Amino acid sequence: ILMNFLKKIFSPTILTISLLLLIYTFYKSEIIWDGNNRNYYKTYYLISSILICLSIITFFINDIIKQYLIISGISLIVSLYLFEGYLTFKEQSKEQLYEKKTSNKLDRRNKLEIYEELKKNNKKITINYFPSFALKKNYSTFPLSAISNSETIFCNENGYYSIYQSDRYGFNNPDNEWDKKKIEYLLVGDSFTHGACVNRPNDISSKLRNLSNKSVLNLGMGGNGPLIEYATLREYLDTNVKKVLWIYYEGNDLTNLKVEKTNDILINYLKDLNFTQNLKFKQNEINEFVKKKLIELIEIEINVHNDNINYNKKNKKIKYKILKFIRLNKTKKVIKKSLLNNSEENNLEKIDNIKKILALSRDLVIKNN
Repeated sequence: ILMNFLKKIFSPTILTISLLLLIYTFYKSEIIWDGNNRNYYKTYYLISSILICLSIITFFINDIIKQYLIISGISLIVSLYLFEGYLTFKEQSKEQLYEKKTSNKLDRRNKLEIYEELKKNNKKITINYFPSFALKKNYSTFPLSAISNSETIFCNENGYYSIYQSDRYGFNNPDNEWDKKKIEYLLVGDSFTHGACVNRPNDISSKLRNLSNKSVLNLGMGGNGPLIEYATLREYLDTNVKKVLWIYYEGNDLTNLKVEKTNDILINYLKDLNFTQNLKFKQNEINEFVKKKLIELIEIEINVHNDNINYNKKNKKIKYKILKFIRLNKTKKVIKKSLLNNSEENNLEKIDNIKKILALSRDLVIKNN
């Protein structure tokens, strides 16, 4: 009896839901956002349009296929909400587990809040800067490091903010490493190499330094791709370096390379083997450049912070928590992240580009002995 009832209401219900989704998408995109955010909502326009077409088709299919669709649909919906419930529970238990294991309260401050607090006692404190922040504009100088000799707030993935003292060139090293007669290992890479989001001695270069009892220089910076890493070698590789470790991240290095190749200064490192910005002699200029860029970033952070205050106040209300659950917010984030991680286009052009960069890097280190 129940199945017969479901079969009768199935097609009209699906069509109604699809139409409501299209109307709601139009309302959010064209009325709330005044058409300024269509790029975000185009996915929802597409989904609702496909659902409308499919729901119309269901009016003409036989009862057996309709029954299979109903069973599959109910199974999918139940599975999605069970997964959303699991993610909600996991998030809460993760925070409780951290506090139980460490006897410390999870640091829930954002980067702006901890920056403003630490700045009261240390005027030289700064927040992390990545070379990739300057990719979209062609400046006269393209810095490959950050502010030198400064306490630098990095990131929080483990319940606390990692903070490090930058060296004379703005990298994450004890400054005296540059004075060693022989550098056994020099590292290039992105955030893993940089040391996100752990303090010394838990970053890669510190571990290597302690295990080998030899000198290690870390030139990794978050967001770096292969071309920035090659440029970093060209600018900072000295003849006293014995080994170079190139740390590759499969998740986004080829995507980063595609963007890096649009920058006029970076592309010069590929076109001209004698090209240099002489960055070692421009650290004061780099410091001033990065400070200006960070002011822009902090202003953005302030606006985001103010928006988050209003958002969090709203979300504390039980009705918004229920709405977030109904919308499957956490599940959508997991799916989106998975799709982004799997969208890397390993086409021949990108492979050829990275082969060229690695070949040039190999030639550079051989020349450097």
